[in-house]
Amino acid sequence: MIEKIREWLLTCPLLADQRLNVNHLLGYGIEYAIVEAPTTPIVTQYMDGSSIRQKVFALAALKDESPDILQNIAESGFWEQFTHWVEQQNHLRNYPDFGTTKRVRKVTVTSTHYLLSTTPTTARWQIQLSVTYYQKGER
Repeated sequence: MIEKIREWLLTCPLLADQRLNVNHLLGYGIEYAIVEAPTTPIVTQYMDGSSIRQKVFALAALKDESPDILQNIAESGFWEQFTHWVEQQNHLRNYPDFGTTKRVRKVTVTSTHYLLSTTPTTARWQIQLSVTYYQKGER
């Protein structure tokens, strides 16, 4: 599923030409990563074995750190545009394709962007998301 989420995120114009790693940031220039987060995977379990589930992850970005206020405003704008893109995808019902036994119901931005850590030259930003999906039972 994480590869399908990655493919979906790369359709975002803000990320289309970017390197998008999974669970790690290398620290070379501007880069992005999907970082899986711990969660309770099953939201609702039904008698027939089907369930409503969730996959929680963060989109992390490692970018150049700067005291320049205009650059910091632009960074905030990036995350606002990304949040808007996710909301548009929900409106259009354009979701990651998890196959025939798992049907995505929605993708939600569950936190605003936040500064996770800094060094003298880089800043790590993050925003958390959740994919809620129906999984068909085996009965």
